[in-house]
Order: sequence, then structure tokens, then C-alpha cells
Amino acid sequence: MRRALSPLLFATASLSVLAAGSAPAWAQDQPANTNPQNDDNIVTDTMPESDADATLPADDTPREEIVVTGTRIRTSQYDFANPVVSVDSSAIQNAGTTNLTNFLADIPSLVGSFDANSGSGSQAGIGFVGLNLLNLRNLGTARTLVLVDGRRHVSAVPGSSSVDVNTIPIDLIDRVDVLTGGASAIYGADAVTGVVNFVTKRKFEGINIRAQAGITEQGDAANQFVSFVAGKNFAGGRGNLALSLEYGHDDPLHPRQRRYLRNSPGFAENPDDINADGSPDNPNIPDRLPVTDIRYFDSAPNSGIDVDLDLYPDFLGNGLPFNPGTYIGSIFCTGCSGTPVSTYQGEILPQSDRYVANLLFNFDVTDRVNVYAQGKYARVDSASFGQPTYDFTVLVTPENPFLPANVRTAIENGDGIGIVNRDNLDIGGRGERNRRETYRGVLGLTAELTDRIDLDMSYVYGRSDSTVRQTNTRFNDRFLAAVDVITDPATGQPTCRSNLQPIGNSDQPYYNFFTGFSFGDFDQLSFTPGPNSGCIPFNLFSEQQAPGAIDWLVTDAVDRSRIEQHVVSGSVSGDFGETLALWGGPIGFAVGAEYRKERSESNPDPVNTTGLTFGNALFPETGQYSVKEVFGELRVPIAANKPGFYDLSLNGAVRLSDYSTVGTTTTWQVSGVYAPVPDVRFRGTYSQAVRAPNIGELFGPQNQTFEFIDDPCAFDRLDNGTEFRAANCQTLLSGLGLTPAQIAAFDGDTGVSIAGTSGGNRNLREETAKTITAGLVLRPSFLRGFSASVDYYDVKIQNAVSQSSAENIANLCVDQPTLDNVFCDAITRNPSTNAGFPGAISGFVVQPENVAQFRTSGWDIAANYRTTLGRLGNLNLRAVGNILDKLEFIATPGGDIENSRNLAGAPRHQVNTDVTWAYDKFQINWGMNYFSKTRVLSYNLEESEPDYYPKEFLRYSARFTHDFQLSMNVSDRMSFYGGVNNAFNQKPDFPQTFYPVGAQGRYFYAGARVNFGAF
Repeated sequence: MRRALSPLLFATASLSVLAAGSAPAWAQDQPANTNPQNDDNIVTDTMPESDADATLPADDTPREEIVVTGTRIRTSQYDFANPVVSVDSSAIQNAGTTNLTNFLADIPSLVGSFDANSGSGSQAGIGFVGLNLLNLRNLGTARTLVLVDGRRHVSAVPGSSSVDVNTIPIDLIDRVDVLTGGASAIYGADAVTGVVNFVTKRKFEGINIRAQAGITEQGDAANQFVSFVAGKNFAGGRGNLALSLEYGHDDPLHPRQRRYLRNSPGFAENPDDINADGSPDNPNIPDRLPVTDIRYFDSAPNSGIDVDLDLYPDFLGNGLPFNPGTYIGSIFCTGCSGTPVSTYQGEILPQSDRYVANLLFNFDVTDRVNVYAQGKYARVDSASFGQPTYDFTVLVTPENPFLPANVRTAIENGDGIGIVNRDNLDIGGRGERNRRETYRGVLGLTAELTDRIDLDMSYVYGRSDSTVRQTNTRFNDRFLAAVDVITDPATGQPTCRSNLQPIGNSDQPYYNFFTGFSFGDFDQLSFTPGPNSGCIPFNLFSEQQAPGAIDWLVTDAVDRSRIEQHVVSGSVSGDFGETLALWGGPIGFAVGAEYRKERSESNPDPVNTTGLTFGNALFPETGQYSVKEVFGELRVPIAANKPGFYDLSLNGAVRLSDYSTVGTTTTWQVSGVYAPVPDVRFRGTYSQAVRAPNIGELFGPQNQTFEFIDDPCAFDRLDNGTEFRAANCQTLLSGLGLTPAQIAAFDGDTGVSIAGTSGGNRNLREETAKTITAGLVLRPSFLRGFSASVDYYDVKIQNAVSQSSAENIANLCVDQPTLDNVFCDAITRNPSTNAGFPGAISGFVVQPENVAQFRTSGWDIAANYRTTLGRLGNLNLRAVGNILDKLEFIATPGGDIENSRNLAGAPRHQVNTDVTWAYDKFQINWGMNYFSKTRVLSYNLEESEPDYYPKEFLRYSARFTHDFQLSMNVSDRMSFYGGVNNAFNQKPDFPQTFYPVGAQGRYFYAGARVNFGAF
């Protein structure tokens, strides 16, 4: 999907040229000045232009003083020191986008955002289906502050400050400003990496209707979008009331809908890469080879049955032999009878229905006093399905009447029991049907206290209610009761043992090693055993179940949460006039105070708190905090319009905060601008930002979780980490009592997922970031309409709050210089006395810690050229790019650097271009999105194992997509448009589903706009 970018805030050619006096109008649509060289289709916007964009008029007319994102002082956009990338409404409309995050993620600084692909199927965490979250500089959604009109917006994620961009109305957006450094002093916590500010339109009069529909070339992943805006002036133009309504729908997409994903692509261990002594890794032969038809080696939809207890299936549920095919390492095989991976995974795009209503009110009480109010209701319904339930090592005896006769005979002739591994596709994929409702109200007042001093006061209330309906949630106790099938002596028919023997007995044979439960081990049950329990026998060995059998096993678990936000703020800004002025003019100032209270409460369904359901036991979470803040800014114009000093100014800001959780913090910023001549401008900032831990990080309960962990101390993984891993593993395992022979053969594989806990940490402190930016802006007078900027940035976060997966924690434990670290404290292992798996990981604790350091640096580049072509119309060319120098993570102070630069999602080079040509009633737009090739493997792994994959698979392809749109104004009131995104149909790289592009492929859309004047 095209994501056209505008680093400069010049409006492109209008898509709908309307007759004067008859068209609906936003207040922002009125031009600030008239340039005789401008065509009527080009509007010079009065809103602040981006960092490289501030244009001084060609003559000596005064520059308009406005408030820009990143400061509260009214100033010329040309004087602003911070780098800002702005995307205007025309660029959004030219993209044909109906998903703002998918569009904004192509801004280089937002490339790592949580988009529709991230919030779907198995890749979405519990409660995250359908969310769209912004992530600046790849440093985390928690460090990205999202504002609407410079004010905070309530979160959609319990326990966090992350704003769901789905709640932002697309057709109300005037522009989106992305400020990527030094914003905490202005806006407070969570702005460690910057701010994304959605600036909305105001004071609309008339009616505007837009409708759009799109579909992929293959006839799927369709979407529809409709918006309606109506506004009316009253009281002689002093007041305005406007209503905005939007609806959007997106169809889901499943891997089976793409041929290249249906064949289960992936990599397999190379059987030729084995040395004579059995150890792997011939450096001249790839360790792994690309294969298709990847399946799970030990399970099937109708069961893989192991009768000789060697952990490899011997039969399928229908009695046919289980074909082992070729084992390809870990838990996979190819050409075997196991469950195909492609049928097992979930959707890659969710279904979504989005309803957003906004009511806007403005009233000029006097010429100097304005009161305003905004009300919003947003509802987002999303649904997606992931993996089904699965069961490993379930014991089965010959008593089960569903057993095929030949399998029963094999079990009777063996140890008298068999082991069943099953992927329960017949029960259905576990999924979520979520409803998120957002309520937001703003009351405010602005006043000109004097000709030089302004007052701004506001109160914001936000509430987000979330209902997460986990579908196909299976009761473990019912499942174990239903698969423990015997023959009813009275009827001769299969029945649940619990129907005849209602008293639980831990010696009953149906034991699941994976969950660690037999039916009799549950402290409480979700049903009452006995003849009237409702238990219907479940046939493990077939995919066709008796009527009602599946319905009795599953339920919908409904988790509910509520987030509330109160923000009261006020500021006074202006300048001191001639009372306190320098050679460049009066000193500007802003001072203010803010009080904010955040509260988050999550209540899981009771069935999820008992541990009776398949998955993790969840517990309620409640937390809140408040913060009182005072802040101030100064702008000191040292010189202006002097030889060699066309402009020289310094700026400073400071914010003092008192949190109810972490106490007092201080953030500050200093910046400066120097322009020796009007054509060249230098700028720079240095700032300290802080982020207090959020509610989830502090107060999250210790929830149960399960993870598969590839043990870093396994003999074949010792070379896949740092230089410390091998020695640390030797010390660790020997300390558990393992012999040298056991250590040499240690593989760490238990065959099951490992139980652990995940929760918050009330001992967390704030994290601190230092940010430097330095840049150059060029606006050559000899090339009218051209501007460009280059900015260097460096962000370093210390004492950072970091929470890793259990897999990462296990790796970090042994990859540090010593074993004396918080990660080893979070991992437990079996002693040598463990009969089954000595030395193996047996548990873990996942919680956030103030241990990490993040650092990123690079170069942002932007350029714009706008010109008229005489009778051939108008041309606008825009480009924005990034060169990423560093993206580093240090897990513990003094630890090794993990470099993420040039890994998937963090490309070294990015460029986005946008070209718009407007002629008469037509407009053509071309957008190009490029980022460079990225590594498949981590630096450590590729350095230690350069032959891990064949050379041609060590890099993901560059992204290089092209999008086109054609629009036509058929009348003063109506326009049509249509376009194609990913026009040359670039596909994901083997074996990815949405990298470097999504699986949608070539995508077509068409739409229409209808406008009516004042009514």
C-alpha cells in the first residue's frame, strides 16, 4: 500500500477544485498570502511547515507567528530548531489509504510500528488483535507519545500509554507532525523518542462525503471506507458546529489464500552437513537448506500415536503407518505425515470494522476569547484466528474403543500404553473477537490577554473500554475427561469414564505430560462428573466428532478492561515586547502547569484465572498513578537581518514532574538556530528526556505463561552466541552436577513448552535519554520552490526498562561476561538428579528491569520541489529518507552490544518519494517506497555461523514498491479517483509472510468525493 510522504507542509494540487462560495471549507483551507506564481490549484497552507520547509516570503513581508508542534511559543516555522516531518492531508488522500499506521510506517522513523500484520493471528499477543501502534526509531511503542492537536490521548492497551491509531479520524486530519527528538520537556513522559501529533481540521462549513473501496488482484483482503462531514457556522460566523462520521471495514487474509504460502516454506537442517564424528558444521556446506511442505514431525490432526515410547509416532489415528519423511531438525519434517505448518498458523491480516464519530464546537465569545469543545466516540471491532489447541504426550490405553484394532494390538504387545500427539484442527483455531470503545472529551479556552500574551487552558477526559473475547477457549479438565473414553457395559457404546466413575482418581491413565495434568489432578472442575455431566466422548483418532462433542469442550472467555485518563493543563505564552528584547526581537516565553491521572484495570474471565483453560492463567491487574508538572520555555532571538546573521536564536525548555510512583524527575532541552543568509540555516538541539514506567510495567500481576525455549547451552548452539557462552554453560551445567559426558551431549530438549510467570516490577525507576540533533536547511533563492534538509540524530537511553522473552533471557544469561546477572536469576534448571532432563530449563520469570541501554543514530534527509509548468499545470516532487548508523541494545551495564541495524525492520537506507502532477481537471500521483536489503540472521549468529543458510538467503530483498493514483474533477462538487498500490506486485521473501512487503500483493482501489456548500 502506498504511503506517500510529505516532509514539507506544502499542500499538493487539490483533488477537488470547487467553485468559490459553493464549496465546503475548513478554516485551514484559507490561504495566508497570495503568490502570483501560484496556480489556483496550489494552496500555501497557513499551518506550520516541517523542519526543512519553513519558507520566508520572497519579499520583506513579515513572517506569520504560529504555534508549531514541539513548542508552545508562537514563532515562525522557519525559526524552529527541531527536525519535524509533516504529512499533509493531500498526501494521505493520494495514498488511497484506509489504515493510517500502514501509511505512516513508511516514514523512516516509524518503520517499526505495530501495524495490521503485527496485530493478526498467531503473531498478535492476547488482546492485541486489530491494534495499530506507532513506534518511533524502533525503540518501542511505550516511548512514542501520540497527541491529537497537541494534547494527550487515552491509551487502548491496558497498563500502557500506547494509542490505537484506529481511533483517529482519517478525513479530519489536516496534517501529521512527527517530531523525533527532545520532546519530553514540552509534552512530558513517554516522548523519549519523540512525538506524533495528529493536527485536525477546524470550523468546517458545508457537507463533504467520501466513499472508497479496494481489493487485491486475487480478489481478497477487500476493504471499504465511508466518511461524512457536515458543519455549520452560526451567530454571525462567531460559532461553528461540525460533525464527522467514519466507517471502515477490512477483510481478513489467511496464508492459504496465497499459493506461495500454502506450501509451508522454510529451512531444514542439511543432512550433508555432518562430520564423521556426528558433529554438525562443515564450513563449506550450508547448515540449512530451503524446503517446502514443512510439517510437524510428531503430530497430526487425527493424532500421531507412539506405541514403542521412543517419542516418534508409529501410527496415524486411522491406523495407517505414520510416514516419518525426512527429519529437518527441531520439531519439523518434510514429506512426512505430520500436520502442515501452513494449515496450523493463523491469519496474516485481521478482520476489522471501525466506527469513529467526532463533534467539534468553536465559539468566539469576544474578539479575544474563544471557547471550544470536542467529543469523540470510536468503536473498533476486530477478529482474527491463530493456532488451534494442541496436545503432546497424552497417554492412551487399549481400553479406548476408538483405537484402531491394529494400534490396540501394537499397544497390548508393547508396554500397554501409547502416547498421542495431536493438533486439534477440528476444534478450531483459537481466536479473538475484540471490541474497543474509546470516549474522549476536550473542553478548552484560548484568550489574548494582551496584544503579546496568550492564555490556553484545557481539560481532557479519555476512556477506553475493551472487551477481548477469546473464542474456542478449551477447558482442559473437560478435554481430559472427554478423551478418557471407555465402553459403557450397559450399552456397549463409547462413553466418558467420568460419566461412570465420577470421583476423580489421579491414577486414571489419561495423563498429559505437556500440561502436567490428569483429570483427577484438578483442584476444581468446570463441570460435575456423573451421568448428567454432559460429557460426550471425543475421538482422538478422527477429525469427525459426534454432535455436541466440541461445543462441550470450548467456551468464549471474555476479558474486560478499562483505561481512564484525566489531564488538566494551562499555559501562558507570548513575548516581553520592547521591555525585554535583543537585536533579533523580543524574547518569547511560555510557562504552564499540568496535572494528569492515569488508571488502568483489567479483569480476565474467571475461567482464565482458574487455570482450567488451555493457555496461560491470567489474573486481574489494577494500577494508577498521577503526576503534577510545571514547565517553561524561552526563545531568545539574539540577532536578525544583520550581515552574516540573518537569524541567530537560542531556545530552552525545562519540565519538573512529581510522580506518585517514582517521585521527582527533570527534563530539559536547549536548541539553537543560525542562518548567515536567508538561503542557509543551521540548527541543533540537545535534550534530556525521562520516561516513568507505565502501569503494566509496575503493577502487572504474575501471570502464568508457557514458552518453547531453544536452550543456548545445547552442544549445537554453543557457537551461536557471544564468546562467553561456552564457558558460562560449562560452569552452569557443572554447577548442577552434570558430568563432562552429560555436558558434551547436552541438548536441552524436553520436547514440551516450559511453564513460567510474567508480570510487573514495582521496584522500577524512570529511564533517561539524551538526544542530540544537528542539521542544515537549504532554501536557495535561485531555485524558487526548492528546499532540502539534512539532520543527524543520536538517541541514547540509559537505565532503560526492558522485558525480554524467556528465550532471550536464557540467551542473555550465558552471553554476559559472568553468570552474575539478573537474567540468570530469572531462569531455573533441573539438577543432575532429575531423572528425565538433567540440566534442562524448568522454569523462568519474565519481568521488566532497569538494566538495558538503547542507542540509535543516523541521518534524516528531506527535499521538496514545487513548480508551475505554465499551461502544463503544476508539479510537486517530495522525498524523505534515512541512513541508519546505529541501532544498539545492551542488555546489562557493561554487557556486549547487540546490533539491530540492518536487521529485518531496521534497514540501513530508506527513501520515499512522492510526485504529483496536476493539469486542468486531472491529477496523477506516483509514490515510491524503497528500503535496502536487510540481514536474515543476527550479527552474532552470522559471524559465528556464516554458512547457516546458503549465501543467497542471508539477506532479505530490498523493498521497492510503486503506487499510482489518477483523480478527476468531474464538476465543482464531485471528483473521482482510483489507483493501484504495489503496482509491480512485489511479494514477501522466502519464507516470510509480510516482509519486506505484505502478502496482499497488487491492490486496486477507487473512490469518489461529493461536496456541498454552506446550508
